[in-house]
Amino acid sequence: MRGFFKRIVDFINALAIFGLLLAYLAPFVNPHHFWPLSFFGLTFIFWWILNLFLVIFWVLLRKRRWLYNMVFLLVGFQFGARNIQYTPSNLEKYDIKVAAFNVNVQQVNDGNNTSNQINNYLTKNKFDVVLLVEWLDKKGAVNREAYPHQKFLRLESSRNRYDYGMKIVSKHRIRNWERIKYDHSTNNMAAYFDIDIDGTVIRYVATHLQSTGIVPTDYQKLVQVELDEDYKSYALGFAKKLKKGILLRTEQTKTITEVLENSPYPIIILGDFNDTPQSYTYQQLKKDRKDAFVEQGNGWGTTYLKPFPFLRIDYILYDNELECTSYTRTAEIKSDHAMVEATFKIPK
Repeated sequence: MRGFFKRIVDFINALAIFGLLLAYLAPFVNPHHFWPLSFFGLTFIFWWILNLFLVIFWVLLRKRRWLYNMVFLLVGFQFGARNIQYTPSNLEKYDIKVAAFNVNVQQVNDGNNTSNQINNYLTKNKFDVVLLVEWLDKKGAVNREAYPHQKFLRLESSRNRYDYGMKIVSKHRIRNWERIKYDHSTNNMAAYFDIDIDGTVIRYVATHLQSTGIVPTDYQKLVQVELDEDYKSYALGFAKKLKKGILLRTEQTKTITEVLENSPYPIIILGDFNDTPQSYTYQQLKKDRKDAFVEQGNGWGTTYLKPFPFLRIDYILYDNELECTSYTRTAEIKSDHAMVEATFKIPK
């Protein structure tokens, strides 16, 4: 029995290390070339925590094998830092303050309406530019005295009853904007806005990348149903949804990066990527840019609050010409996402 238990533990240990290594590779392999690797990127946190647990397990048993797991954790330290950070408080002055928030249709589908809370929060905190994702324009408004420059992008759909889309509000003039069009049908959107901040133009890229169509009850079914033929069928359908989302986000990311390739202005990309920091999507959009959370964040970077509150899928990325002076996230307003906020210095 003891030998059998040892073989089981050895297998779990080897699987944990192998899974972690595949998760390290996921951001660098185009899913169109080998999509299964992306699943390891999506589950990076699981592999990371499992290896951390095994380090503690081997230490308690006084086995030197903890060194193997620790070495592989340290090899991917930069990837762990994309999810958890510690930054000393920074009181530097800033030139601009931005935010992005997936409002979850202002909770209208749950019989509520958070529009007034959102408006009050934005007015109180005096942001320069804010992106509101999954906004129902017929169900709410943002103070035009505080944010005189506003643009709503409506999803081009005949069944868009309440004017669903994304809204950007700004204290500063929007000099130019353009919708980023994909070559496939989708309920997700992207656009860029050139905003003049006291003589300096910054290109804000508003993103809401492909959703999976998976809701919290889908995850609950996945862990609750019995392991029978129905479960196999359900699990296969679940995997197909994930795969479809991954591949479409890859195509959308390619379109966005091509549009931004020759931008004459510094870029800030913000919004809901629907993907983790260990994804090909994130890696491509972050290329030659910095991540506000990595530079100035604190604690666990979770932004997706349901059903498992440990995923970071909302971001503020920025070009090297800018300097991030603070980053925070708040769940003060009810949604399935946290709001992400950052401040920046503009080079003079």
